[in-house]
Amino acid sequence: MMVLSSLRPDASIVEYLEHRARAESLRGLVARSLLALAFVMGGLGPIPVGKPVVISLAFTYFCYAVWGLLDRARSHSRNGRSRSRVGFLTVLCAFFVWLGVLSGIGFLMSLGFMLLGAPWIL
Repeated sequence: MMVLSSLRPDASIVEYLEHRARAESLRGLVARSLLALAFVMGGLGPIPVGKPVVISLAFTYFCYAVWGLLDRARSHSRNGRSRSRVGFLTVLCAFFVWLGVLSGIGFLMSLGFMLLGAPWIL
C-alpha cells in the first residue's frame, strides 16, 4: 500500500513525524496529548499484564504531541522576536524529543521482554 505524501520519497521517520506534527491542528495536538496522558495514568492502574508496554508507548505518544505543541509555540514566538522565549521553547522541544526517544527505547525493551517471557522487574 502506498501512502501519498508531500514529502520526498526517501524521507526518514523523523522527517515524517515532524511533518505530521506540524500539519496537525492545535485542537488535534491537545486532544492527542490529553489522550496519551490518560493512557499513561490508566497504565499505572491495575493492568495485570503488559503494564510497562502500555505506559512507555503512551508516554512516547505524549512526548510526540507535546513536542508538536511546543514547536508550534516556538514558531509563533519567532514572529514576535522574543529571543528568551524562543530559546526556552527550543530547550523544551529538545527535552521532549529525547524523552520520547528514551521512552520509545523503553517501549521496545519492555515489548521484547514481554514477548520473550523474561521477567520484568521494576
